[in-house]
Amino acid sequence: MTEDVLIPLVVFTAIAAISIAAFFYSYKKRLVVYDAIKVAIEKTGTADPKLVEAIIRDNVGPNADLRKGIILIATATAFGVFGFAIPDEEAVRIMLGLAAFPGLIGFAYVGFHFFAPREATI
Repeated sequence: MTEDVLIPLVVFTAIAAISIAAFFYSYKKRLVVYDAIKVAIEKTGTADPKLVEAIIRDNVGPNADLRKGIILIATATAFGVFGFAIPDEEAVRIMLGLAAFPGLIGFAYVGFHFFAPREATI
């Protein structure tokens, strides 16, 4: 294989592998939680609804959207700076176009943080 084929193949294979790993480990985490609830029910005969809700609920803090947004905006900024660091003029346009995806998603998360209503945490 030549470099023209090998490099995109490696990049897209890495993206697919990272996505599959994220979904797999999320599945494994849920499986462990449900097994823990099952063991609690088998030992005591019932499960406290508050305990089950506390285990199942995904405890994200009130600033989770803000943190995700800042990280994505920083990633977009890094892509833009990288584009300016490459001496090719077309690279700037390409990298700024690539930076638009995480940047706009990051601004959406920051918008969610400031404008979306929040539920009261227990």
